[in-house]
Amino acid sequence: MFERAVVLSRLDREEAVRLAGKLASQLREQKVKVEYEAGLAGRLGIKGGVDPSKVEADLAVIVGGDGTIIRAVHRLRRSIPLFTVSMGRVGFLAEATPGEASAFLSEVLRGNYVEDRQFMVEADVRGIPPALNELKIGSGSSRMVELSVYVDGFRLGKDKVDGVLVSTPSGASAYAFSVGGSLVDPRLEALIIAPIYPLSTNFKPFITPSTVEVTVKPESETPLLVVADGLKARRLQPPRPVKVKRSRRHVVFLRRGFTFYERVKRRLSVTCLT
Repeated sequence: MFERAVVLSRLDREEAVRLAGKLASQLREQKVKVEYEAGLAGRLGIKGGVDPSKVEADLAVIVGGDGTIIRAVHRLRRSIPLFTVSMGRVGFLAEATPGEASAFLSEVLRGNYVEDRQFMVEADVRGIPPALNELKIGSGSSRMVELSVYVDGFRLGKDKVDGVLVSTPSGASAYAFSVGGSLVDPRLEALIIAPIYPLSTNFKPFITPSTVEVTVKPESETPLLVVADGLKARRLQPPRPVKVKRSRRHVVFLRRGFTFYERVKRRLSVTCLT
């Protein structure tokens, strides 16, 4: 089913590097051609590491935390299915624990998996790629910025804030959650609009359909910083607004089934779900 895989890993933990090498060997045993991201190849003593953005693979194996997975999403070609193993402090995106990884990979190679397609969001800002988790529009400094937020032309709020997040359901468990947003079942195709530390208490997070267009408009002379998934940033001068909408790009995770609530419980130890 899968013919060519690229393997990536966090490099600051030896156990992650070893596990990535073990999974690569398992793939080769099943006649899958394996290529290694250059940094991982170096750690494993393998020549010929590759740039993931240039690999024509039909499977990506990623060992690491959510940060490793998000960085991989921004480096890989579009629509490569992701086999993800949690090896970090945060693990909302990863499917398997290290102890489950080998057995689940065997199931995947037999075709026993579910595709979890997660949409991304994009801004009308050149140089800012689609984001899997969220787009942040803020001041980029210690100063607050006055912003108005519109949904399909209707103003939801105007306030001084550190910034505003426009998040996907994937990102609802990340930055948006940390600033007071709700966890969102990914079967709901929704956007989460979450202010970051608003000055007033009236500007609350909103959950909207994913089909709306969100406009963030500066109401002061403070320059805006637009950031995609904490990785790519671009500074804009007011009064230039930022328009955000659902992207056509998706990320495909390979799952054992619908494991969202299991992953929430396991990663956060949310006792209220027991």
